[in-house]
Amino acid sequence: MKVGIVGSGFVGATAGYALVVQGVGREIVLVDKNTARAVAEADDIRHAVPFAHPLEVRAGDYADLAGCWVVVLCAGVGQKPGETRL
Repeated sequence: MKVGIVGSGFVGATAGYALVVQGVGREIVLVDKNTARAVAEADDIRHAVPFAHPLEVRAGDYADLAGCWVVVLCAGVGQKPGETRL
């Protein structure tokens, strides 16, 4: 099973890590408008794979979400300076 995660911030990266630890799926694709962050988070999560379950973790773009059984939306609206999430 292929799982897509849109948004590789704290929530998306943690969701990806949790999927690896639980062994959910065979492939996880992280998508973010900040491609460098998605690549970095995918690399970090991939380091946990040898200690958990064998699956592929990679960064991609929206086209790579094709064929996903599940897409987890973790992207939020960015705050302006001084604005809180509340």
